[in-house]
Amino acid sequence: MTSADTARHADTIAVTVFAPNNAHHEFTVGATERVDKLARTAVDFFVETGQMQPADCGLAVVHDGVATPLDDASLLDEDGVRTGTKLKLLVKKPKTDGHGRTP
Repeated sequence: MTSADTARHADTIAVTVFAPNNAHHEFTVGATERVDKLARTAVDFFVETGQMQPADCGLAVVHDGVATPLDDASLLDEDGVRTGTKLKLLVKKPKTDGHGRTP
């Protein structure tokens, strides 16, 4: 392993993201990745695996069962997200049929 490989691995973290239905998956991401990018990646994964419907989601960090929303534009490391952190997808707004009603 070269020093560049070591540096690259030092910049990655493994986090567990929970879908709205509490399905979960571990993602390995860059520590300086934006919160909204990880949210989109996680939604795409859960949709592709049939574990959730497409939705506009944000992320919250979970400590002692309490979910604290993160700013979409912030970087994971700025919000204290480290390897082993548990994150939860939070649906920002429900999908509607265009008439203000959910389908």
